[in-house]
Parts: sequence; structure tokens; C-alpha cells
Amino acid sequence: MQAALDGRDSLVVMPTGGGKSLCYQLPALAGDDLTVVVSPLIALMRDQCARLTDLGHPAVMLASGVGAEANRRALDEIRDGTAKVCFAAPERFASATFRAALRTRAIALFVVDEAHCVSEWGHDFRPDYLRLSSVIAELGHPPVMACTATATPKVAEEIVERLALREPTRVRSGFDRPNLSFDVLPFDGQGSVARKRATLVAGVSDPANRPAVVYCGTRKSTEEVTAMLVAAGMTAVGYHAGMSAEVRTSRQDAFMRGDADVVVATNAFGMGVDKADVRSVWHWALPGSLEAYYQEAGRGGRDGELARAVLLASRSDLGRLVRFIQEAEVTVEQVGALIGRLRAQAGPDGEVDADAGQERDRIALAVAERAGAIALEPGTGGRLRVRVLPGEVDHRRIVQMCRAATDRRWQAYRSIEKYASGDNRVCRRRQLLDHFGDDEPTRPLGRCCDVHDPVDWLPPIQVTGGRGSGSRSAPADEEGRPVSDDELAPLKAWRRERADGKPAYTVATDATLREVVRRQPTTPDELLAIKGIGNSFIEKHGDALLELLRG
Repeated sequence: MQAALDGRDSLVVMPTGGGKSLCYQLPALAGDDLTVVVSPLIALMRDQCARLTDLGHPAVMLASGVGAEANRRALDEIRDGTAKVCFAAPERFASATFRAALRTRAIALFVVDEAHCVSEWGHDFRPDYLRLSSVIAELGHPPVMACTATATPKVAEEIVERLALREPTRVRSGFDRPNLSFDVLPFDGQGSVARKRATLVAGVSDPANRPAVVYCGTRKSTEEVTAMLVAAGMTAVGYHAGMSAEVRTSRQDAFMRGDADVVVATNAFGMGVDKADVRSVWHWALPGSLEAYYQEAGRGGRDGELARAVLLASRSDLGRLVRFIQEAEVTVEQVGALIGRLRAQAGPDGEVDADAGQERDRIALAVAERAGAIALEPGTGGRLRVRVLPGEVDHRRIVQMCRAATDRRWQAYRSIEKYASGDNRVCRRRQLLDHFGDDEPTRPLGRCCDVHDPVDWLPPIQVTGGRGSGSRSAPADEEGRPVSDDELAPLKAWRRERADGKPAYTVATDATLREVVRRQPTTPDELLAIKGIGNSFIEKHGDALLELLRG
């Protein structure tokens, strides 16, 4: 706020719910000049604009879906000096009329919300964000505040470069969402799909976990999971980019109103959603990066109340991500061919429109731009306007950029692979914070994660056609009869007590406890015969466990 009041540029990196909107709204109301807020979050802008006007502060909004008459009134209020805050979607800056209206005012602050969208190599690139740097320059470079919740240190530097921020004040508050718990539930081996379906149905069936968002990796799985939840008696709607805009809008509105309390969606659903009371966010499939995962998981608990983020992890998902990386990988030859094709297609002004809808095309264009062969600007209809630059192509630079693009995607893969690994016993919350460069201690308000706390909030899971009614099946690599939750509960309670504040797995894993239930050992030697129990366990916990079993 002080940077904005002092007329300085700033980069504000705060978690969802951390107070970013206050950082620009309060300075906006402190003076008479215009504050411009750019955001792709139409629902969020509409909400903020309505709250300000209800409180007597003159604010306007320009975005698709607002209506031509409302947009005209907004432009009039900008020109006549009435409006103090203008919310605008990034594509509105393609309008010369809108930019001309802004030039009639002194701009106190130009706010770029969701600023990570400016990075073509980030997880949520928006072509219209490429226009903002030239718009800022056209307006005389007023003070700029770039805000984001999901920027790694690398992306933060790219934001500074892309928006040409001048010695920005950097505010990087903690990334932690203390009211969220983070669980990774592994599903592999024989019967894993059935267990995964049963787990999702059981979890979402609990009213305490609704409203809920379920993210899927493909349109097909979105429709299948929606049908499964509807068949289980839930009011669920599907949402993906293959649906018409009208259908997507009606389904999102149904979820926002509460007519549907579960939305099953691809990542097409998200940035425009500001539903405060989402109690759980489920990932049916692994997302492509930890940034994408944390942003999507962060849609839970925006009201500050406890909420869950649950990742249903399958090793088979990793193959899908590897395939995506391989399909998007670009070679030096492909980039060279792209540059040659663009030169051949360019008009007398050296410009041509290009489609960046496919991942490979977008990365190839980004490589060519970073190699100094082209310049990119937003085009029409979500396309990119490419200006082919004169001179020789720096092939060595292209080689470096191709390698950097591939390395970046593999780094993203390794981060989500490590996070989702069942063998990884590092606190999930700690992993997320470390990824974003936040070394603050974790302070969860409730449960932390599956590493520290047992996943005892799930009701008993019934697998159709399974081996035990009302009991959670043992993983496929375990032999012997299934063990029910009721049988396991006393051992879990004993384990929590013995852990004395440390992660439960440091005493014994769930698999070890299930085998204890099956074998019912009565001597230290019989305990030692169980996988996961060694001499150290016998010394620390053997007598106590045998006494519990005798009871």
C-alpha cells in the first residue's frame, strides 16, 4: 500500500485470501485519480466492483458479458472523472476507444492481477497479457502493482521483466494456507480404479466435504466421474472446454448458486470462480505442475474455514504427463522451420497471426521470441500477432532456449511426481512452501497432511464387488484378509499416542498395523516377523503394543 501511495512499482506475491485486493483498493480510495485493475477473474471483478459501489465508492467494470450499454456507461464515467476504480478484463485493452478513455485521466495505479499469466512458460499463460506492457508505456508508465498467488521465484523475475517494472518494491508474504489440509491417497495395483472411485464417492458423499470441486485430466474422465457421482445421489455437474459457452456458464452458475454442490471439471474451470465456501477440492488426475495444483487446491476454503485438498494419485497418471511433455517438446529444426514459415507468410509489415492453442506451438513461439527472431503481441480471437524481426537467426540461442523449455517442463514433472509419491514422507505442506521459496514454519489450523495425520476423516469405503462390506480394502500388494476400520482404530489411536507429536509413520505404517491385526502376535519374536518392525521398534514400542493386543 505504501509503495502505491508513494508512486512506486511493486510486485506482490501473496496466497489466495492473503489480502492482495486490499493492497490496491485502499490506495485507490485515498486519492482522486483513477486506479485501473486488470484481471481475468470476471466473477471476482464483478463482486469487488459491486461491493465498492454499494459502499458509495464510484467503480466501473468493462468485460465480456457485461453488455454494450453498461460498457458505454463505464467509459463515460471514466471520461467525466466520476469513476475512481476501473476493473477490466485483459482483452478490453485491444480497444482503442477504451485506451483513449484511459488517457483522458491521470492514472494513480495500474494493477495487474494474476500477473503470472504473462509468462508463456507458466502454467496459465494468457496471450492478452502480452499487451499490457505496451499499454502501460502508452499511459506514460503510471505506478504498476503486479499481483499473483502462484509465482515461483523464476516466474516472479519474468513478471518484472515482461511488465518492465522499475526497481519494484517486492512484497512476498507466506504462501501457506493454514486452513487447508493436504492429503495424497495412492491407488495402484489390482483393483486400484475401483478403490479410487469408491474413495471419491465416499469422500464427496460426506456433507462436510461439500461444496466440492473435482478436477479431472481429460474431458472423457470429467463426464465419467460426473455420471458416477450423480448415480451415487449427488447433485453434480460437469464442466470442460468441449461444452458450449452457454452450457459452461449455466453449470458454473448452478454451482455458484448452490443448486449443484459438486462440479467435476478440467482445468478449464477455475480462474473465474470465487466461491468462498468450497469445503474440498479433489484431483482425480495429477496436474502438470505444483503451481497448477496449488492454485486449483487453493479454491477450497476461501472463507477461512477448514477445507481439504485431496490428490488421488496413480502411477499411471505419470505416463500421461510424460506423454504430454514428449508431445510438446520442440526441436531446433522445428523452431527454424516455424521461423521460416512465419517469414514466408508475413505481410509487408512483417507481421502475421499465429495459433498458440496447442502446447507445442506456444512453446515454439516462446523459444523463437526468446532467441530474438520474433516479437509477440496479442492477436484477435485468442491468437498471437507475430512480428518477424530482421537479421540472422541465432541458432545457438535457439538450442539454449529449446533445452531450457524442455528442462522447465521436466522440472515441473519431477516436482509433482515427488509430491504425489507414496514413498515420499516429507510433509506435503512443507513441500509446497519450499517449492515457492517460502521458508516460514508451517502453522496448520487443523489437520496438516496425510504424512503427519492419519486420514481418519474418510468414512468406511465400500468397493463394489470387493472382499469386505463396509471396510477399506488392503492395497493389492498386501496378502491376507482385508482389515476393517473398526479393527484398525485402536492401533491408530495407540500409534498417535506413541508418536508424541511426531508424524505417525515414524512409529509404524498403516500396512504394518494391518498385518499386526491379521497375525495377532503375542511375543517379541512374532512381532519381529512382521514387515516394517525391527529391533528399534521392539525396544521402543514392543511391550506397549503386546500389552494393547492382550487387552
